[in-house]
Amino acid sequence: MKRLVLISVLLLIAIGSQANPPNLEEGTSLKVSGKVIDQSTNEPLAFANIIYNHTGTTTNLQGEFVFQINYHRTENMLFIKFIGYETAAIPLGIDNTNLSVTLTPKAEMLEEVVVVTADQVLKDVNNYHQINYEYSDQLLSSYYKETLSTSKDCIYLAEGIFDIYYPTIYSKEKPTIHARKTRKKTFALLDTLEMPLINGHATDMIDGITRRTDSFIKKEKLDHYTFTKKGLTWYDGREVFQINFEPKTKKADCRGIIYIDSESKAVIRTEYQPILEGQNFWKKVKWTEEYKEVNNSWYIHRVSYLGEWDQHGEAVTFEALLVVTDFETIATKPELTEALTKNDIFFHQASSFSENFWEDFNYIKLNEKEKLALGN
Repeated sequence: MKRLVLISVLLLIAIGSQANPPNLEEGTSLKVSGKVIDQSTNEPLAFANIIYNHTGTTTNLQGEFVFQINYHRTENMLFIKFIGYETAAIPLGIDNTNLSVTLTPKAEMLEEVVVVTADQVLKDVNNYHQINYEYSDQLLSSYYKETLSTSKDCIYLAEGIFDIYYPTIYSKEKPTIHARKTRKKTFALLDTLEMPLINGHATDMIDGITRRTDSFIKKEKLDHYTFTKKGLTWYDGREVFQINFEPKTKKADCRGIIYIDSESKAVIRTEYQPILEGQNFWKKVKWTEEYKEVNNSWYIHRVSYLGEWDQHGEAVTFEALLVVTDFETIATKPELTEALTKNDIFFHQASSFSENFWEDFNYIKLNEKEKLALGN
């Protein structure tokens, strides 16, 4: 722990020594773009977290990112974070485009001073729940994307910019979603596919495991799972428990991995697969949720869903991605006049998929398969 404190102090000194770049005034709008790669493999890092102040985005499958921020003179660093890697701190300047960011895997093996069981960690997650998550209602700005594809072709692509009313964990209110700008493109006749009704909606995605009453981390659900602590890893200079879990009773409905901050006992990341027994459609389903810390509270940052089924011997994959790019604390519930219902199909057919379409909104760059489909 002393070593961690020393590292943190040195990092703060380094950050404080960075002079503000010239000609950048408070509130200046900056466009930041680049690519994040693994130092040891030189491979791109998908879904690395790009954080500036309380705003954030993530990298695409090729490790690329683009990010619009409002500059604050007290915050001159862009942080790139990924579990198991050392955090990179990038000083902002006049030109912040085409950055090349290399993340170094944290090679040091961690040893626990105090032996803590996985069951104890999960109990602490619940005991600390009321102080780890948002106290007030939030208005979230977010980007959403969904694709339908095979191993070779992209069949359907849709994107949207959302405003989301996100009530505090203490409220009985439900999140409300308003689509500000959307677009979609179909590359095949979707009605020829044997697929479930997928409308493209983020309601289920925004209700993360820390909020759902039937979540597998809730006290009343813990006895239905076997939790096994696999050790410690790193995230942003913090020690993180990696805990695997499996069903123990028939009331369990998933299995996966949870990453929990050893100090705050907050969930940082979850990866889980619902149990698919008893249905004949889905061959593979995986959820991933990631949280970010702002002023000692943890907020949902990214949620992704992957579902795969067999279509006449060929695998078809549905992927959805929700990234919260910014948020603000609000005192009253906003009037979202065009709030979506669960069955709304809200994407508008688009003839152009230029990145200029998003103007000043934050978005995620399309991957190579999606760009190729649009080019054809």
